[in-house]
Amino acid sequence: MKKFDNIIILHGCPPNEKMITPKNNRWMNWLENHLQKMGLNAIALDMPTSWNPKYTKWKKIFEKYPVTENTLLIGHSCGAAFLVRWLLESNKKVKKLILVAPAKVPEGDDDTRKDLYDFNLPFDATHISKEIVVFTSNDFPHHLKSLEMYKKTLKPRVIKLENKFHFLYFQMKTNEFPELLEEIVG
Repeated sequence: MKKFDNIIILHGCPPNEKMITPKNNRWMNWLENHLQKMGLNAIALDMPTSWNPKYTKWKKIFEKYPVTENTLLIGHSCGAAFLVRWLLESNKKVKKLILVAPAKVPEGDDDTRKDLYDFNLPFDATHISKEIVVFTSNDFPHHLKSLEMYKKTLKPRVIKLENKFHFLYFQMKTNEFPELLEEIVG
């Protein structure tokens, strides 16, 4: 019996179009490939204008994929914010939610990703998933503030890895993320 009906992976949002990481350098695509080779129904979505994301546009694309109580959702950075917001607004519950370096606090007043962060976290949001896991490392200050917000409302199991920074290729020097793969299939 399979663990999940499907696995949906969402990338983060670079600050501008020039900083988009090529697919072959993203751990999301590495993970998708490994999970598919294991026979799992996994997809790493490509959302439009990731450097200037709009919640309604992302929602329209995201909702083309089935999300059940036996789905695993994985989101990186602003993709994590999108997933939490979508789960709260849709009143859906998933089997497992994994957030990697989750974002919520804008980097500054001109942060183009603020649209995805424009939602309130309730006192207790644990109802959105049977299990919630957050991967973190020595991240940017605004992401560490976001992490504290998510810890209060989601009460996740936190996995802290050393020297992964914001889990980007140029920081990790690899597109591989074996710790995340192990969390999924282990």
